[in-house]
Amino acid sequence: MAKKIPAPKGKRPVGKTAAKPAAKVAPAKKSKPVAPTKKAAPAKKAAVPAKAVKKAAPVKKVATPAKAAAKAPAKVAPLKAVAKAPAKVALVAKKAAAPTKVAPPAPAKVEVPKEAPAKPVAPVAKAPAPVVKKRPAKERVVMEFYLNSSPNALYDLLSSPSGFSEWYCQDVDVRGDQYTFIWDNEREETTLIGRKLGEVIRFRRNDDDDPEAFFEFRVRIDAMTNEVCLVVTDHAWPDEVDETRNLWTSQIETLGRVLGA
Repeated sequence: MAKKIPAPKGKRPVGKTAAKPAAKVAPAKKSKPVAPTKKAAPAKKAAVPAKAVKKAAPVKKVATPAKAAAKAPAKVAPLKAVAKAPAKVALVAKKAAAPTKVAPPAPAKVEVPKEAPAKPVAPVAKAPAPVVKKRPAKERVVMEFYLNSSPNALYDLLSSPSGFSEWYCQDVDVRGDQYTFIWDNEREETTLIGRKLGEVIRFRRNDDDDPEAFFEFRVRIDAMTNEVCLVVTDHAWPDEVDETRNLWTSQIETLGRVLGA
């Protein structure tokens, strides 16, 4: 700083009046409260993060799982809804408290049940089939009649429609191999199944249950007596054999009368 030069005594300095008021008026020193730098201290305090760190301390407290579990009872609130299963809730609480990795459980061995030996199935008893009594087969009935006639005349009465109408039936309807013998209240439909001119003629009744049944007329000459013999062959049930024999005997008697006339 510049040293003040003392003025000489008894003399009033000239031209220095302006310097004194300048020294007295030191506005810079008296305006201390106006200094903006001292009032800006709060800005420096805001820059210091000490208080902010204190307020943010709860963030660090939340980081610890034990404290988080204690301060957050809202997460445990669902345990009330699972009151019926306390065992499961206890396991959940332990897992939340111990976040350590749990080794996966070993795969459980599944035991395949052994098949029980099959029980023998008892045979189902079948109901006995109804017994159907089969009627015995028809018996063959063979009869011989000696007639006083020539073989040709006899064969004509045994094979032609006009000959049959004279001794066997009232009328005959012939259509091919179909011969229908007609009486007053009866019709017998037959099929011609065999013929040998002048010797034999054979018929089968169409309504006969036995396919092997037939009736036949055969003309032959006896080698011992040279007589004409008529052999009649028919089939009848065992209980109808006698009736069949009687019927043919009656018919051949009529035939003999026709030949004798």
